Amino acid sequence: MLITATLPANLGVSIDGITITSAGGITIALSSSRPTVACPQCGASTTRVHSRYPRTLADLPWQGLAVSLRLEARRFFCDRDGCVRRIFAEPFPGLAAPKSRHSTRLSALFQAIGVALGGEAGRRLVNQLGLTTSPDTLLRLVRALALPADLAPRVLGVDDWARRRGRTYGTILVDLERHTVIDLLPDRTAETLALWLTEHPGVEIISRDRASAYADGARQGAPDAIQVADRWHLLKNVGDALERFLLGQQTALRQALATLPEPINDPAATAMPEPATDEVAAVAAPAPPVVSVKAGTARRQARYAEVVGLHAAGHTIRAIARQTDLSRMTVRKYLRASGCPGPPARTGMLTTGWRWEQRLREHWDAGEQNAAALWRALRAEGFPGSAGSIRRHVGGWRTAGGRPGPRRTDGPRPPHAGPAPPAAPSPRQMRWWLLGPPEELTDEQAAYLERLRGHCPQIQMAQTVAQEFGRLVRERDRAAFDRWITTTETSGIAELSAVATFMRRDYAAIVAGLTLPWSQGQTEGQVTKLKLVKRQMYGRGKLDLLHRRLVRTG
Repeated sequence: MLITATLPANLGVSIDGITITSAGGITIALSSSRPTVACPQCGASTTRVHSRYPRTLADLPWQGLAVSLRLEARRFFCDRDGCVRRIFAEPFPGLAAPKSRHSTRLSALFQAIGVALGGEAGRRLVNQLGLTTSPDTLLRLVRALALPADLAPRVLGVDDWARRRGRTYGTILVDLERHTVIDLLPDRTAETLALWLTEHPGVEIISRDRASAYADGARQGAPDAIQVADRWHLLKNVGDALERFLLGQQTALRQALATLPEPINDPAATAMPEPATDEVAAVAAPAPPVVSVKAGTARRQARYAEVVGLHAAGHTIRAIARQTDLSRMTVRKYLRASGCPGPPARTGMLTTGWRWEQRLREHWDAGEQNAAALWRALRAEGFPGSAGSIRRHVGGWRTAGGRPGPRRTDGPRPPHAGPAPPAAPSPRQMRWWLLGPPEELTDEQAAYLERLRGHCPQIQMAQTVAQEFGRLVRERDRAAFDRWITTTETSGIAELSAVATFMRRDYAAIVAGLTLPWSQGQTEGQVTKLKLVKRQMYGRGKLDLLHRRLVRTG
């Protein structure tokens, strides 16, 4: 039968009978027919039987029915002088491990399911296959798997991963040539990495991010290895420095909005205005709206004034954060800014003062106040947004009273009360405007940048420095890197100069990143896979279990 055909030929097991249980399962009775059995301690063969006992093993299901093996096992005497094992149980290699309640092939199935799905999800799949087990059994079988041979990598990728985000972190080590996870370290300190490198000699190249702890650990544990700084992290360092610089230019960002851009390709905008009398001008020019300062804005301005005052009095950032109950990051943001930073601005496609918002107002004032019709009109002009964004935006324009929502009425529609004060783009939004291709900017964005450069000439220098670094990294222009460091350090922009100074200290690793093909891309992919496995286990993934699952899943 199939049960005997799949067992080793030298096992000597025969089938005594097959029965169907009352619960709808199948029980197969097996017995051993081997005349002699070798002692597992000394290897001597023996024929003298001590006793017999039954073993019940769960096996793979058949046609959705649970299958159990009823095995009559024997105990033997070991008659060899000097052997410490006087009585031993008959082993069944290939059928079941000693003291196991599962057949070998069922344990292999459980291990494969545990590696792929973990405990809880694996248990649900096992139940659907007509078997029964617990999540703990699956995890115990995964932990029993042997790890591959400890081969020292030649090219090592090092990165951190969050065991508990914001609290505890570990380190993942990846063999970049074999595309496999080698080990997981319990923390991300230089001492732990240096100890691992000392115990695993042979590493020639170490790819890492800009973390100084990994640089120190690699220098201590493998002083002859070449360190490679990741190119994406280099670009991020420069982009973050540009954003910090823009954060200190809040006044210029707001001043650039003093004059909104004229509508593009609007014949009325290019026509010469007729001279108007003082009376007509007084009637035509509405009074500027009175903007009330909200309570949140007043509190923010008070906090800003308090932080600036404490800093002027000589207090440190740590002391200011303690006295004001603010984070040190917020204190630094206030001290870098030239004025009180406002809340993050919403700079979407319908931002006040930009093209699509202006076109929406024109359709609204022309009498069309149905959100779906407004969306279709803008969509015909090339608007890429959704109908929901239009509906939410015009919801606050509707007059009070009546049923809320889109509606059409006969007669003239009341015009909108007037445009709200435009919001200045946030430093993060400005960062991408400055770093992106100029041809991808809208006409309004390009005009705003031009006015912004007039209010803050240093922005042109910051943009040139950041764009040049992006070019030399993408083109691997090794010769241009030396010139870039010198130019940036003397640019007069403190945020970018600090980054250039830090890069000079990590000069060898950055040059290796510009000349060698290795990067952190593969390591970041393994971190993503680690996050998936960890979350799949509902937080029960300890280091040894995560390590085995990562290695076994390839």
